[in-house]
Amino acid sequence: MGDRRSFLRNGLFGIGALGLGNFSFAATTTSSGVIQPASRALRIAHLTDCHTQPKTSTEKALKSVFREINNMQDRPDLIINTGDSVLDANYAAAGFLNDCWDVWNDSIGCCSIPMYSCIGNHDVWTVHDIEESLQTKEGKLSAMQKLGLKQSYYSFERGGWKFIALDSMGEDGYKLDTTQWHWLENELANTSKPVCVYSHVPIISAASMMYAMERRSAKGNMLQKEMHADAKGLKDLFFKYQNVKLCLSGHVHYIDEVDYLGVKYMCNGSVSGNWWKGKLDEFPPAYAIIDLYTDGSVKKELIYY
Repeated sequence: MGDRRSFLRNGLFGIGALGLGNFSFAATTTSSGVIQPASRALRIAHLTDCHTQPKTSTEKALKSVFREINNMQDRPDLIINTGDSVLDANYAAAGFLNDCWDVWNDSIGCCSIPMYSCIGNHDVWTVHDIEESLQTKEGKLSAMQKLGLKQSYYSFERGGWKFIALDSMGEDGYKLDTTQWHWLENELANTSKPVCVYSHVPIISAASMMYAMERRSAKGNMLQKEMHADAKGLKDLFFKYQNVKLCLSGHVHYIDEVDYLGVKYMCNGSVSGNWWKGKLDEFPPAYAIIDLYTDGSVKKELIYY
């Protein structure tokens, strides 16, 4: 733990030099033309793909992450968790899955900062003896219960920002159903605040493309398992309501940032890295600390541990 804390204190200053840190200038211009720095509205921690499992080393590592965040001198106001909180609920034995969720609950108990989650594909429990449609429905309800969610998609406001959690787990792919789509458009149409959208599966992502190319042929729809199938429609919707400033996601365990039509799309790696087996391709385990400003601008630090 001592070595890790030393790295966090001393190593972060090298991230920008490596091109891995991301810093956006936040400023406003007064009526007299004087440029003044925008004030920070919120500090958030973005964690994703923790893939919690009942193994001693994994449990210790995950608890250390939550303790580190909880004890930061400039502590985040909230945590955004973009899914795959447990190792792999897909076809897992009920006893093993319950053990995973027990470790998850013990780990998040190390941190008193409010956390808001969305559902990842590996959070959804499935079993072999029911039909596919019921697998999605019952498995999603189980994940919602474990994560304390009343709805699989929702919104809230904090510090002058609006946050919108999406449910990427459509019944026929990674996309919003009609009901969720209309809800999202209504949420965007009725706010003037800067908006942070978060989902498990990326909406627009260079990381998704590179992840797919590492594992599949570049022919055909190689992104169908790595990115939202309705990405173009969401892009159009965000362009219509231009107060959408930030989209956070996980899923591919890679790190990237895409600036597209005024929106920052960020994949911020994975707490578990390569499912707790070190780095995945070029990307070590990581999470992000993100400052949100009153003018809608964003500043990010990546933390490798």
